[in-house]
Amino acid sequence: MNKRLLLSTTLLLCSAGVAFAQQKGTSDISVTVGAATSTDLANLFTNILTEGLTGREYSTRNMKAGPSFGLTYRYAVADRWMVHADGFYQKMTEDLYLSNVKSDEFKYSYITVGLGSDYRYISKEYFQMYSGLAVAYTSESIDNSGQGASPKGEGFFNYQVNAAGFRVGKKLAGFAELGFGYKGIANVGVSYQF
Repeated sequence: MNKRLLLSTTLLLCSAGVAFAQQKGTSDISVTVGAATSTDLANLFTNILTEGLTGREYSTRNMKAGPSFGLTYRYAVADRWMVHADGFYQKMTEDLYLSNVKSDEFKYSYITVGLGSDYRYISKEYFQMYSGLAVAYTSESIDNSGQGASPKGEGFFNYQVNAAGFRVGKKLAGFAELGFGYKGIANVGVSYQF
């Protein structure tokens, strides 16, 4: 009789350790920093296309892309399945040359607002592994500190594909994500679940 009680208690305690960390109704707030975003790549391709179409009459140099900083709120609509809304900010700079003479210095600011979903295929109390998708809209602001007028910024649709995300910790945890989009190829941060 005592052996059954001991075995039952042991199994109950062990099963508590494998309970889902993302039970329906769980919320998560995270702060993120990422690098090598889809916005970086879009600017690079635009510059290459412009140089090619103008015979290098217009060219850009010294392109510097800063990290992408973000804030995300996630909510578990079902066990292991979270939906989220996020906002990200990124800056870039580059110099414009006309006929190999520096003409303008552009400073870009990007604000991205996205909606998406993550699925936790491993969801332990202290470790989670997940993948996800998001769609977003990015607005662009351009400041020219050179000779010409500042061009009007444009907005465009954006996305994020997280191939693999890892969260380590309980309520307060660190995480890393690998994928591609407005958050970057790689991004890391801190999250708090409640």
